[in-house]
Amino acid sequence: MKKQTKRYNMILIGLILVLLVFIVVWKLQKREDLYFHVGIAVYDLGDSFIESYIEELQEQIEEHNIAGKKVSYEIYDARGISTQQEKQLQYMYAQEYDLVLVNLLEPSFAARVLNELNESKTPVILFNREVEEKDLEIKKDVWYVGTDAEAAGKIQAKMLAQLWEKQQETVDKNQNGKIEYILVEGEESHYDTIRRTNGFLETSKELPLNQLQNLSADWKRELAFEKFAALEEVMIQDTEVIICNNDDMALGIYDYYKANQLDVPVILGINNSQEMNEKVLSGEIYGTVDNNVEDQVEKIDGLMRKVLEKNEADEPKIWYSEPYEIIKRKCP
Repeated sequence: MKKQTKRYNMILIGLILVLLVFIVVWKLQKREDLYFHVGIAVYDLGDSFIESYIEELQEQIEEHNIAGKKVSYEIYDARGISTQQEKQLQYMYAQEYDLVLVNLLEPSFAARVLNELNESKTPVILFNREVEEKDLEIKKDVWYVGTDAEAAGKIQAKMLAQLWEKQQETVDKNQNGKIEYILVEGEESHYDTIRRTNGFLETSKELPLNQLQNLSADWKRELAFEKFAALEEVMIQDTEVIICNNDDMALGIYDYYKANQLDVPVILGINNSQEMNEKVLSGEIYGTVDNNVEDQVEKIDGLMRKVLEKNEADEPKIWYSEPYEIIKRKCP
């Protein structure tokens, strides 16, 4: 009798344990149902522009409910290492995210990335680093949000043209009627590098430009400093204007002049990072181009909402924010 009672007790305990496991699993599933899950791949949070971009995006995501659910997200930082981002993306494919946001380190890899994501049926929003338009045709549910890189270069050229028209005597230090300038570019063959540079060169054709040197500093502040420091002293002394594809490189050039106690020439950047903005408004650096990140982040947030609500049918594949100039004061 005791053995039979013991057996019944064991069975009862077993049933209770099974019931408890059932309840826990059910509750976990209910809890999971309260969230949309989003993966965010970032090329390098060490880039001050991208760091501020992602911080603003996080604020937007955390403020909203979408269809009664919160958004749970994970950020994957490639730290500027191509193989690391590739591994992170492979891991993300297996996570069954409801949506992934991808800031590609190598925009030329877009076709391969989108083909792999196409197999997983996961919607994708590419942002900030522009890919070729034809790559966006690989996958139905993919979009690009960024700024018009060529337009940013054009604005730099117009800023320089305004300055030359109003203050030629100040800019033209050797009074030879030409603008002796150095071009500092981002990564070689990078679409944003090419488009920003082309935008500047095409729009500045009427200016008396004399390019002294063309440097490539991979968007990095320290590398821009090093590359500039390696130039001949005579060339540095002759330089009147420095055109940079982004603010970090512009700040690296500024660092060189300050470290060597030299007068800072006209420097133009792109991005309007916080530090750059402070130096422009204080008059230490002439100007930069704001890529209108606020509008980009709002667009990503709105597009994300539509995708997760499955209401994205009318959304364009490509969306650009409108860049604008930042200087201490407008030319009179």
